[in-house]
Amino acid sequence: MVSGPPERRNPEVRKRIPSDLMRLADTPEEMAEYVAGEIAQGAEIVKVFSSGDDTFPNGRSHELLFTAEELVVATRTAHEHGARVRAHSRGLEGIRNAIAAGVDVIDHATYADDAALDAIAERGIFVVPSLYQPHMLLTTGTEHGKTPEYLETLEFEAEVANTLRILPLMVERGIPVVAGDDFGFAWTPHGTYAKELELYVTMAGIPAPTVLTWATANGARLAGRGDEAGTVRAGRLADLVVTDGDPAQDITVLSRPGAIELVLLGGRRRRGRRGRLPDPGPGRGRVMARTRPVLPVLPVLASAPSPSGPTPSWWPGCCRRWPGAWGPASPTWGG
Repeated sequence: MVSGPPERRNPEVRKRIPSDLMRLADTPEEMAEYVAGEIAQGAEIVKVFSSGDDTFPNGRSHELLFTAEELVVATRTAHEHGARVRAHSRGLEGIRNAIAAGVDVIDHATYADDAALDAIAERGIFVVPSLYQPHMLLTTGTEHGKTPEYLETLEFEAEVANTLRILPLMVERGIPVVAGDDFGFAWTPHGTYAKELELYVTMAGIPAPTVLTWATANGARLAGRGDEAGTVRAGRLADLVVTDGDPAQDITVLSRPGAIELVLLGGRRRRGRRGRLPDPGPGRGRVMARTRPVLPVLPVLASAPSPSGPTPSWWPGCCRRWPGAWGPASPTWGG
């Protein structure tokens, strides 16, 4: 992170933030050093901030945080060390800088215009949008201690409106969208991840099978697991959830704990009311055959086009699988 927009950098801020909580870099040289250090500790995806956020103390959504040069340095350093880069990008200029720097993932892309979407599609950049968190903050924030005056200082109504505009455009362009909003707030508590998927269907009008694909197949690709997870095929990881109901027809199935019949990780039963399954044994735990329609479980939620009948899908604990793919103490959700 940086202390503020380029014109408001403040070295005093660094003194108030413990380095083990968040390291602040205010030069390209420090940026390269810190990125390399995070990767040396095991991070496979490094997060940068091309723009601020209306809820941030150091820069609003339309303001730049990292300079264009700092983004290039951070991205180049990460790629040289075999890691990927995801950029928190809400404002249009920050989105453009992130695209130009060659990042692999853009979080939010809130104010992207058509030209930016075209560039994202051309480069195959993943997008993790943000609809659920700002919607929930605006609609329930006062129930969690936020004053009406505070909520009025945010431009989240405009952010929600533009996100609703760009979601269908991203689908049209074939942009690889991945589910995963900001969770851990009082208004978006952990364990409610399926509510995000519901909102894409009910509020944005995106077909449920498409949203499910964002959460499984696309999530696997983003996490670098596309060759072994994300779809149900012979030889792939048997990380599966069976649901009593078809989420491609009624996506609210995923939010009903009673509808989750069975959870398999590596072929082993982790949850479910069914009888005990045999241990798959060493080196096993992969899909051998399909005798019932199922969907995969993934770190950044789950999905794939769903056949008719009872289908497996996403499980609220899935965001805790494969933590190493996101680096030490780094959550899987975009934010």
